Amino acid sequence: MTASERIAVCFGIQAARALVIRPLREATLSVVHLGHFYEDGDHPVLLPPDDAFLVMLYLVDVDHSDIWPDRPPAPLKRYPKGSICLISLKDGAAISVRGHFEALVFHIPRAHLAELAEEAAEPYVDDLATCRGIDDQVICNLGSALMPMFDMPDEVRDTLLPHVALAFNAHLAHRYGRSPAQRLSTTGRLSPTQEKRIKMYIAANLSGDNSIDNIAEATGFSVDELCSGFVETTGQSVLEWISACRISRAKSQLSRTGEAIARVAETCGFLDEKTFVEDFRRAVGVTPFEWRSRNRH
Repeated sequence: MTASERIAVCFGIQAARALVIRPLREATLSVVHLGHFYEDGDHPVLLPPDDAFLVMLYLVDVDHSDIWPDRPPAPLKRYPKGSICLISLKDGAAISVRGHFEALVFHIPRAHLAELAEEAAEPYVDDLATCRGIDDQVICNLGSALMPMFDMPDEVRDTLLPHVALAFNAHLAHRYGRSPAQRLSTTGRLSPTQEKRIKMYIAANLSGDNSIDNIAEATGFSVDELCSGFVETTGQSVLEWISACRISRAKSQLSRTGEAIARVAETCGFLDEKTFVEDFRRAVGVTPFEWRSRNRH
């Protein structure tokens, strides 16, 4: 039985549309389009242990609760349309679903993480952070791109799928990846790979919680070694680098899009519109409004 068939059976579905993709070498990514209505009293969804991760992109508002082996079930929670859950299947998982359920479910073997490092020149990560019910616009957009591919002719679909899958896996590694424990060199500097991983993680999480503690945990450093190594290597503090990244992304969005200033501030990780305007003027010398009027493409 294939991974996609196992997932469908676990959700109580006998047949589901699936895409099976080999974006790099041997590891295959499975994407399953699931839809079902769960009555009260239906059996829970039981996912067996697997050396893989599961991402669910909800296509409708979904109500479900997590079931734990050693404590009472979590309260029923609504996961809004467009949000995602990312979990490890190392120890298996179980949920109880109520009502209408529709989602794209991505099955990602852990081997993909190693292949990304070996074949795609990405920094190595060995784990992904668990998250539930968060907004991830990149995965939402990639899911929208995948939906028409279920009905495409094989020759067209097979040409496009590896590129979408590679973008999906790279995004997971950049935003949710956790690196093995890292140490600085004897000079106190970061290696090129360590520097790249830190900067990738910062860029992928600008609109989220980009605290020093989170960056250190994700990239495998203690807070002290992260801060000292980053300054020694780049000549800037981590916070200075984050600020520069936010201003750079804001410039790009202002010149390329007509998004409201408040929306640009939000997606670039600024506290609010007022803070964004003040920080932008301090860094660039003009307000975001003036920058847009002079640089709109």
